[in-house]
Amino acid sequence: MGLWKKYVHQPERDLWHDYEWGNVHWYCCGDPLEARALLDTVTRALSPRSARELRKIVNRSDAVWDRPSPPYDL
Repeated sequence: MGLWKKYVHQPERDLWHDYEWGNVHWYCCGDPLEARALLDTVTRALSPRSARELRKIVNRSDAVWDRPSPPYDL
């Protein structure tokens, strides 16, 4: 969870750079996109109550990820 949360709070410029060229540090520190996929798998393996609690936490970071970028002509 920590890897995904840290990733989505990075500046848009860093996220775009990772999207275009990849991140060479992910091999040692973990790929946040794979971490997010793992959270889905873990959620399906949990009991309904625990899955709801985890989804609530994950949804907060997902909301940051889905937020539109600010206009660049400011």
